[in-house]
Amino acid sequence: MIRSMRRKPDFHNLELVLQKKIPPRPVMFDFIIGDRIERMLTGDDYRVETEYHRLVTRVKAFDSAGYDHAPVIVRGLTFQRRESHVAAATKSLNEGAVITDRESFETYSWPEITDCDFDIIHRVGKELPEGMKLVPFSLDGVLENVIGIVGYENLCILLYEDRQLVKDIFDAVGSRLLEYFKACLEFDEVGAILQNDDWGFNTQTFLSPADMREFVFPWHKRMAEAAHQCGKYALLHSCGYYEDIIEDVIGEIGIDGRHSYEDNIVPVEEAYESLRGRIAVLGGMDVNFLATADSKEVYQRARSMVDKGQKFGGYALGSGNSIPDYIPDVNYLAMLEAAD
Repeated sequence: MIRSMRRKPDFHNLELVLQKKIPPRPVMFDFIIGDRIERMLTGDDYRVETEYHRLVTRVKAFDSAGYDHAPVIVRGLTFQRRESHVAAATKSLNEGAVITDRESFETYSWPEITDCDFDIIHRVGKELPEGMKLVPFSLDGVLENVIGIVGYENLCILLYEDRQLVKDIFDAVGSRLLEYFKACLEFDEVGAILQNDDWGFNTQTFLSPADMREFVFPWHKRMAEAAHQCGKYALLHSCGYYEDIIEDVIGEIGIDGRHSYEDNIVPVEEAYESLRGRIAVLGGMDVNFLATADSKEVYQRARSMVDKGQKFGGYALGSGNSIPDYIPDVNYLAMLEAAD
């Protein structure tokens, strides 16, 4: 492990960020770290032979890197799609679709949270360093899962042809994800939930803002309310364009912190200037930048954002989306160093 002896986790620091306050030291936030980099962070402690070992390894990796949280998933709530044998570059936007009409909706085999072993949260929680909390996420979100089982083009057509069926599909997915997060929130080891659900292309949302408000946002609002009722926090990981829906995210859904920023949509520096004081800004070091810049540039940009966060509050340093394995070690470590 590379940093845990120098920096002890304290989830309260991330809580202060989510309250739009200034923590006593810089705080970091990330969602997914690649296997190779997890191995680099954990060394001889790297074990992935079971799901339990995989999650414990993630906890150790996030602790080693200096985070105050560790993202975890409870397997089992999988919305089955048709298996694809097509190369990713040539996939149709309907690839994997299994629900195309009322009959296929009625005969679809829906997953249930009884398929999930939530006790793994407690078992992994026993391995948490003092002060660290778990942040559960789901296997895709409300809109992602609906698109996965219906198909994007099919969904757009159904919005015109059968809106009641669309509502029923969203309700079937959303209600199950809500129960999933409610089950996760029952554990003391959990400090927040991460509502991961990509919502847009680079220049617009996948669905019109009006349709997002009708079908998608109500379920995310219920998830956020469930977290707040437990005295915990609701985070959003969502890629894509957000300008037309950010007021919904803040005012209607009630998200405490938003993650995923891209330079070709809105650089994190601009996002922070417009959002600070209203919602916590999490991460933002663009993945392409982390992959292609030199380590000095990474350190300087990350340090600049850290300084802003420690001056105005409501910011945690991290990637704009994730830490894939193609990010050079030296660049990832430069970002970590900026938070020391």
